Amino acid sequence: MNSILFSCSSLPHDIILKIGSSLQVIDLCSLSSCSRFWRELCGSDVLWEPLFRKRWPLLCTFDADSTLFPHPQNAGTTDEDSQEWRRFYVVQHKEMASRASEVITYVTKWPATLSLEAGEYLRAVETMSSMRLGFQDVELFLFKPNLSVLLNLIGLIYCIKHLNPLPEQILDALRQYGISEQLVWVKWSTLGRWSGGRRMRDEIVSRQVSLVDVVTGKEETVLRVLQRGVVHEVLRVCISTIDLACTPCTSSTIRNY
Repeated sequence: MNSILFSCSSLPHDIILKIGSSLQVIDLCSLSSCSRFWRELCGSDVLWEPLFRKRWPLLCTFDADSTLFPHPQNAGTTDEDSQEWRRFYVVQHKEMASRASEVITYVTKWPATLSLEAGEYLRAVETMSSMRLGFQDVELFLFKPNLSVLLNLIGLIYCIKHLNPLPEQILDALRQYGISEQLVWVKWSTLGRWSGGRRMRDEIVSRQVSLVDVVTGKEETVLRVLQRGVVHEVLRVCISTIDLACTPCTSSTIRNY
């Protein structure tokens, strides 16, 4: 291993940086711990700026003119010795972890068989949007098998609604973290139709779906209801870890976020 590292260190820096640009963050950090030479080289802005922009495209779009955002003229993105982007990446990672924990705390402080109404989980989704979480943030902080499936679903809705990643990208993430087959109950009620001058009784639908079915379009109706929430003919939408068919959503499940 040492001989391999020594032979690599004898290569021109531009070649080494080209190789380093193909590494993931965890691999780059591991390599940087090998020696002072690799620590300095693996901290280069040339490597970390693309990683930052890829992970937080929304942040780059909204904050491009911010004085806190590293700019080429003051961050030295073409200077191999500059390490501003790595520092900024670490700071932003910790900030995003803190923001995601707010959503996690909100959901997990309730009982395991929690039932959330549309206004509540959609508010969490919009809060995540205002926090500008990236897809990798959702992967790292919300796509965990030890978390409630409601959190997995909220993260999934956020990705589809605000980040628009490719379905294959979402499916790979769900499978990688072992939550693709997680099941959640979705219940909604629709306004009864008019027939013969009389309005029929409101229709109540309760359906158990897996996260992978929501992504693949197999449960397109459920995804549409989840994204839109209470609107027009849809009177109420609830998500739960238990069957809500015989358990009506009540005002007690409505909490401010």
